[in-house]
Amino acid sequence: MRRIEKLVKTFVEKCYENDFELFLSPEVEALKDLSKLEKDWIFFQARNGELFKLRNDYTASIVEYFNKLQLERFRVWYTGFVYRYDHSGEVRPKFQLGVEIIPFSSLKDLELVLQLLIETVLSSLTDRLLVEIGDSRVIEKCVQHVPRKFRKQLFELIDRKDVSEIEFFASLHGLDLSNVVKLVENSFTKRGVDGLKDFPLDSTIEAEIVRTVDFLSKFSHITVELDFSIARTIEEYDGPTFTMFDLKNSLLIAAGGRYKVNENVLAVGGTIFLEERTWSN
Repeated sequence: MRRIEKLVKTFVEKCYENDFELFLSPEVEALKDLSKLEKDWIFFQARNGELFKLRNDYTASIVEYFNKLQLERFRVWYTGFVYRYDHSGEVRPKFQLGVEIIPFSSLKDLELVLQLLIETVLSSLTDRLLVEIGDSRVIEKCVQHVPRKFRKQLFELIDRKDVSEIEFFASLHGLDLSNVVKLVENSFTKRGVDGLKDFPLDSTIEAEIVRTVDFLSKFSHITVELDFSIARTIEEYDGPTFTMFDLKNSLLIAAGGRYKVNENVLAVGGTIFLEERTWSN
């Protein structure tokens, strides 16, 4: 537990150093509108008949709070548990530490989030970190012609990076996914800035990627690679994304990026998440 104590202590200190405020939210929320019930939510009925759900995402609560109060600026940190189903259908708690900056004003906001998470993780969890940089707009451009009813399943196939499955899916539904196939193939071999020319990037996106990679080059003990095929939460994001892997223990340990708060506001955030085997030891 000493590692986790050090992790939390370092994280909180860095949050206060950078003017973040603590965001508190109950782990249990009342379900008032059943039409919004989603299949991956974990919910239960109280003795009085009311339905409640366990928190499965901090960012959603923060966005809802920001929009409800119509705030101009929100710069918060949070820590606690979220609850999600694993692949076998079992409920698993995950311990999270994260930050959110609303609104997003420039790449400096993204750089601050990256720096805070990287320095926190390297302080106690690992000394070998892989940071993958992507951009949701790249995949969106490749799938803009694909009907929305197919996108969730397609994103799952892209995440598995199985070209044969994507080609079969395209044939089954009569879709042209040649650009998607090329994107996935390039994700294996074009993982450096020198390979950007092989991706369908607008000049603005390319400039942002180059700047972010250059920013990350100042950190020791990390490897930086590009991966534009990360699709599991692509519909939640709007711009730069990142994932962090603990190379020492082969674990996905953090993720984040820029996302939509509403039609007029963008935000950026990132989360460190620890599996039970990590925080319980």
